[in-house]
Amino acid sequence: MSRKSMFTDEQIKQMKQEIRTGEPIVMLAEKLAPRYNVSENSMRIKLYSLARRTYKIAEWTGPKQRRRRIDNALTVPTQVTGKKVVMYDDHIRIYF
Repeated sequence: MSRKSMFTDEQIKQMKQEIRTGEPIVMLAEKLAPRYNVSENSMRIKLYSLARRTYKIAEWTGPKQRRRRIDNALTVPTQVTGKKVVMYDDHIRIYF
């Protein structure tokens, strides 16, 4: 007994053709999610599972998305209107 899929066989064939182009899965999910009316996250999961079973994937020469690292820098307020301010190595306590 096989699991029921929300995609038809024809849609899965089209997804495999897109995967074979070599375009990164994240970019494909952004492009295909509106077409199939699903969220990007569920499309990404489906594409990753299909990519494991897809052969002859071309090398992608186009632009690649890069993850952006968020800088968690500590910002120290310059003017504080509290009664007492205590500075520690890793945090600041402000008493009002």
